[in-house]
Formats: sequence, structure tokens, C-alpha cells
Amino acid sequence: MFKNILGKVLKCSETPIPRFLFLTDTSEVCGRGVLWSIVQSHLHNNASIIYLSTELSPEHIKSSLNIEESNGKLHFHDATVDPCGWDNDQPNVNVAQPLHNIMNSSYVKGSGGTQKVVMVIDRLEKIALYQDPLQLIRSLHILASEEHVQQLIVLSGRDVLPENILSAVCHIASAVVYVLPTTPSSCKVVLKKPSGKVLKSHEEFTLTPDLQVQVRKAQSQTTLPSASDPETDAILAAQTTFNLALTDDQRRAKNNLLLPHTRSVSVH
Repeated sequence: MFKNILGKVLKCSETPIPRFLFLTDTSEVCGRGVLWSIVQSHLHNNASIIYLSTELSPEHIKSSLNIEESNGKLHFHDATVDPCGWDNDQPNVNVAQPLHNIMNSSYVKGSGGTQKVVMVIDRLEKIALYQDPLQLIRSLHILASEEHVQQLIVLSGRDVLPENILSAVCHIASAVVYVLPTTPSSCKVVLKKPSGKVLKSHEEFTLTPDLQVQVRKAQSQTTLPSASDPETDAILAAQTTFNLALTDDQRRAKNNLLLPHTRSVSVH
């Protein structure tokens, strides 16, 4: 039975909404269109969004989104020019600062209580160039746990992000979407439910010019540029809690392991 996990995640209709959504792409395929589709869905739901951009200007992003008919609010942190303040004593953004401080600097608590916001980080690998890995992961965990954050959405290239950061982000994320360089376009999704259940799916999608996503179950004829994607398979395998299959080397090591209760028998 087709559960359409990807469609629910991208259209913000998954209940409860994943608090930390991690979108990953590669140099062969860009996931920003998928990111913008989610942002547009939030705007049409009248959400307030704080958007940290490291590559594209706010004007370019606004022109790519269909936001005329929405009542949502979009606030930008522009880190595309002078991200560390080397050319300006008072930069708009200093990406060397803790990420949760950057994102929360523009958050204003509503007079009626906690106002929920959606936080977007467009290209985590650019931020990782200037931050200590432990500090970066801690900031992401803080943002995803804060009461006023409805959802934290992070886009990053999994082939350029350091392996230790990639593994840690995949571990703490509530949902991970792997955008694949397939024909037709497809994603692998790992969704971690609050109950502890982990759902996985591989689904094809079509992104329309107005950033609407149409999802369908992946067919067997979906093709990759290479026979497989070992990197993605390894990351997906790391998300499971156990693995019953052993490699030949692991099996030999297991057989040669001397346990405390193993008897040593001498033959004379």
C-alpha cells in the first residue's frame, strides 16, 4: 500500500509535523526546488519563516516563490555577501556565531504568548566552513527543541558536508529526505515517528513550475546514473537500530572472538 510519506512531509500535512527536516542533495542534483516547495506550503498556511541564505540573494528567492496570495511572513538573514563581517564592522550576519543565536536574533515573541516560526537554513555546508562541528550540531539540536520553532528545515549537500557532521545531523533529524539523481526524479525518505517507529520509502516526484509537488510510488524502472548509490545506502543503513547481516570479515572475527566463558582445551 502506497503511504505517500514524501507528499505529506513536503506539503506539511504529516501529523505531527517533523520538528527537524533534513533535505540532502548532491552535486548531481539540486534539492532547492524541493526546499522552496515546502517553504511555499508554510507561507500558504500563514506561517512566519526565518530564512538563512548562504548562496542566493533574498530578492532572487522571493522572485522564485509564489507568495502573492499568502499571508505568511518571510524574514531573511543574508549571508551571501561578507558572511563573517571581514569587510564590515557590523555585518548583517556573522556565520561564525552560534547558529541558534543567529536564527533567534530576529525572533519576536508575540504579545499573546509564544509565536511559532519556521526556520530554514539554505546550505548547511557553507555554515560548516566557519563553525566547530560540535557547536554546529548543538545549535541545530537547540533550534529543533525550542518551543517557538514549529519546524527546522535544513538543506545540505551530502557529498560535500563532512562525514561526522552528516551522520550527526541524520541522527538528530526527525525526517531525512535524500534527493536522488534519478530519471524520473525521486527521493528516499526516512521518517522517525515520536512513538519510535521508523518509516522508509522511495518515491518519485514531479515539481511543477509553481513549486507544486506531485508524488507517486517509485517504479522499478527508475534509473540512477550508476548501478547503485552506495553512499546513500550506507547512510540509510546507519539509521536502522540493528543489522542482522554480517560481512565475511565480521563473521570470521565473530568466530575467532575469545569470550570470558570460552574454555581452552589442551590436547596432549
